[in-house]
Amino acid sequence: MSASFLNASQNQQRSSLWEPGRDSPNQKPIDQQMGALYEKWNPTTTQTVFKTYFYNKVDQSHVPFYAPGPAEDPREWEEAVRNKPGSAFIPAYATGFKGIGERLLMQKAVLAQFNARLHEINSNLDAILSRHDLETSVRAVNARRKHVVLRQRCLALASKVQVLRNRGYALDTDEDELKSKLEQLDRGMADPALSARTEELWSRLILLRGHSDTLRNELNARGGDTGEGIPEEAEQKAKKLLEYYDKQLQELKKTVDRVKDDYEEWEKERNPDPKGSKS
Repeated sequence: MSASFLNASQNQQRSSLWEPGRDSPNQKPIDQQMGALYEKWNPTTTQTVFKTYFYNKVDQSHVPFYAPGPAEDPREWEEAVRNKPGSAFIPAYATGFKGIGERLLMQKAVLAQFNARLHEINSNLDAILSRHDLETSVRAVNARRKHVVLRQRCLALASKVQVLRNRGYALDTDEDELKSKLEQLDRGMADPALSARTEELWSRLILLRGHSDTLRNELNARGGDTGEGIPEEAEQKAKKLLEYYDKQLQELKKTVDRVKDDYEEWEKERNPDPKGSKS
């Protein structure tokens, strides 16, 4: 009885061992399974699962012209299009370590370009600040000093005019026009809005420089995590702000020059050239 039990257990063990050609009808042969596994993890085949989609930002009007490549699955492409982060993005197909490495190199190159643009913006801001310190601020101080002198002369002239009026002397048309012009110039130079506007432009320029430094530091900290870089809208906005600030500084310079010309004209009318009077 023990011998028969031993034979039965040995037969059961033999039946449980794997033998070639004894696969179940629901299993593929081992060589086919190995081939399918190789194709799934080989990035050069169409059946690979070692793939992903990145996203590139393009002009929104060009988005409809993009389509999946010959090695891409149209259904996966459509799914990537549905999952894109914005309307101006298109999927970018990458497979294997080589594709990911190429993507990282491209992001690094784009990041270097935007860093160069940030350095250029910062250099322009430094040039504007230096020009303000060396030219604009010096001219503003000289203009204030000349304005004080002009104001004192105008007050002296006004006092003399008042004395003449009290004595019964009437002012002619040229004197009335000169008086009105001097009063208008005095009101314009004493207007607090002019100095407030200058201070506002200066503070905005400082804030813009700080924003540029912060943005450059954020890009350096993020490294190659994203390939989006600085939006074109932000770059154009910064450029417009710089042009606007420069325009306001030029307007301020024109105002000071105009006051100076008016004063010189008034001086010529007050003190005519003796040579011209002799001739």
